[in-house]
Amino acid sequence: MFIKKVKINTNNTHSLYLVESYRGKNGKPKHRTIKNYGILEELEKENPNILNELKEEANRLTQQKKEATTQTIDIDFEKLQSLTFVNYGYVFLERLYNKIGLSSFMKTYQETVKCQYDLDDILKLMVFSRCLNPASKKKTYENKGNYFFEFSDFKLEDMYKSLDYLATIKDEVTYAMHQGISEEYGRDCTLVFYDVTNYYFESEELNGLRQKGVSKEKRKTGIVQMGLFIDRTGIPITYELFPGNTNDLSTMKPILEKIKKQYNLGKITIVADKGNNSGKNLDYIHKNNDHYIVSQKIRMRGNKLANIVLDQEDYIMNEFGTFKYKTVERLREVKNKKGQIISRIKEHLLCFWSLKEERYQHGKRGLLDETIDKFINNPSLLDASNSFGVKKYFKKTPYDKDTGEIIKTKNHYEFNQEKYERDIALDGYYAIVTNDLELTPFDIIDKYRQLSVIEDSFRVTKSDLEGRPVYVWTDEHIKGHFLTCFIALTLYRLLQLETENKYSVNKLKEALNSAVTLEMSNGILHMNKVDRIILELGKKHNVDFTKEFYKLEVLKRQMTTLLH
Repeated sequence: MFIKKVKINTNNTHSLYLVESYRGKNGKPKHRTIKNYGILEELEKENPNILNELKEEANRLTQQKKEATTQTIDIDFEKLQSLTFVNYGYVFLERLYNKIGLSSFMKTYQETVKCQYDLDDILKLMVFSRCLNPASKKKTYENKGNYFFEFSDFKLEDMYKSLDYLATIKDEVTYAMHQGISEEYGRDCTLVFYDVTNYYFESEELNGLRQKGVSKEKRKTGIVQMGLFIDRTGIPITYELFPGNTNDLSTMKPILEKIKKQYNLGKITIVADKGNNSGKNLDYIHKNNDHYIVSQKIRMRGNKLANIVLDQEDYIMNEFGTFKYKTVERLREVKNKKGQIISRIKEHLLCFWSLKEERYQHGKRGLLDETIDKFINNPSLLDASNSFGVKKYFKKTPYDKDTGEIIKTKNHYEFNQEKYERDIALDGYYAIVTNDLELTPFDIIDKYRQLSVIEDSFRVTKSDLEGRPVYVWTDEHIKGHFLTCFIALTLYRLLQLETENKYSVNKLKEALNSAVTLEMSNGILHMNKVDRIILELGKKHNVDFTKEFYKLEVLKRQMTTLLH
């Protein structure tokens, strides 16, 4: 066995895989992936020596396999060459999958459709593969024999067909999960978080959900937008997909309308970032007798708001001089497209300043100052693409300020010194608005800062679960693909909850991937070195993983008990 490093597209990151060599039936050497460790550069942030350690681990596993195969005298040569480790760590995910009622739901749904393959088994395979070794549907199918319990017999084409079924029952599946989580864990949805991100496709073809939009990763291919709601513990509630050219502001209301009606959430407080701060969204929340806590743009909103923020009267400073805040009561006027006022909302505007953030923004601004000086000396460069982030400080004029002549052949720019100085003054300042007038300033800040849990969920989906780039093309397959990603994310969040949030998703993924065993002769299993997280999970559920060798029937009995 050896460690294979594969470059991911052109973004200078690499995936790490544990790979073993074997000979096919024709005697030709082949390779198969045993384990996906994740992104090398992210692993190195926690452990700079990770690559060398994994290479040593690969050598140790190779030696273990050699030692094990020397004892399997009664196995023929072909079987000896094809011995492989099987993963049993996924059973902890399957336990959660069953616990929240997913398996029961899928089996009930199976009775209503005419298909000859097991939809529940296929969904499990795609979800567990997404959790442990994210890969294409083809690769997932090829590796379905790498799990402790065998999956039912189905074909690769059945996996693709199952995506169509999953697309049609996405709302029913997510609602069944919500009910199961509420029953088993007592889900609290009085405080929910909302955000939007997008996922890019490998193909440049545009149709259906795949459309050009503002890509978070600056990709030029089509993207699909995802709006996600999660609860205060970080467990996903539901999500919705939108075409890539959908404006972020228009994504919240349709999902909120759906879950308020279907999920019977009661009175809730919605926390979101400034990308969802629109009069239409906040008016809808307010009229439903719910509360919102949403960040407010200060720059690009005119001088009125900036003047309120910069007015030092009423600010309360902490004893160290590193943080200050004030609350301003104001009346938000919501207007329709004709400019007519349709609603007025009394809200609190919380303004606060942080020395740490000011220094951070000043540091970033240092580079901007150099760029601005260059453009002041040569304004014609502003028409080039490299003027992004600077052009807002230059005002285009149709005349030469020295001669007063009308300029028709090229643009003339004047530097807006006042606007630039205003932006410098606003460094370190933030604003949050809420219609919950009972909250203290620190309650508002505390609840808003919890929004980071949804940002982490997007990171997990994109990195640990490798939800992008998206390789399926039809809208139905795209919807089915993201449902498997949503379920995988939910299972990891539940596993974190059951381990008291002591471990990151990446740590849990490593632990579950390390839980592999090799079947020797006479039904004896040789266990790989057991990770401390697996030992902890085993102890929690009365499964002993402390031995080096197990009888197959003993471990199967323990695993079966765990699943039920």
